[in-house]
Amino acid sequence: MDNNTQEDLQQKLQRGLELAFQRLLEFKKQKNSPLIIMKDNKIIEVSAEEFIKNRSAYHKTKPAV
Repeated sequence: MDNNTQEDLQQKLQRGLELAFQRLLEFKKQKNSPLIIMKDNKIIEVSAEEFIKNRSAYHKTKPAV
């Protein structure tokens, strides 16, 4: 597999994961069901609405490789 094909595949996979996560958030919001996430090495329950409003508080950026 050449570099361009591999990069295209990585981009498609990344976009697919982002889309799946957005759909999960919408589903949880619609069903009024909590998200179970890990924050600061603790498992917590948070509403989808709260997560969407404060996404940056729950999302850690990963260092560039």
